[in-house]
Amino acid sequence: MNSLNYVKASGLWLGFLVVAIGCGMIRERFLAPGLGPLGGRALGTLLVGVIIFGLIYAYIGKLKGATQFSLFKLGLFWTMATIMFEFLFGHYVIGHSWDSLWADYNIFQGRLWPLVLMVTLFGPLLARNIRD
Repeated sequence: MNSLNYVKASGLWLGFLVVAIGCGMIRERFLAPGLGPLGGRALGTLLVGVIIFGLIYAYIGKLKGATQFSLFKLGLFWTMATIMFEFLFGHYVIGHSWDSLWADYNIFQGRLWPLVLMVTLFGPLLARNIRD
């Protein structure tokens, strides 16, 4: 993939952020009051994953000649950007503690955020395989 694709991919990644923030607002306003904090977080996280995969699926349909390896690199790029943003922005701008940020990765506590990261990482490969 050339640099132009990464510029476009970065724009799409900003869309991922908008989706995650929007779904977080929906979770807090509508889902958590009715389903409780854990149920609201679970449904909200699944919603983020589904929407992000839909965006990836649409984007992959426009890529021509991308190899499996380049699609994996794209997913890795998005995943690393997401993790870096979450920790750096979350800690230094919003002021969340490192412990609270790491808590979102604990699937044994019902936190499903790692599933969104898996969708982000493997979404380009899966979308291409579904399309082919």
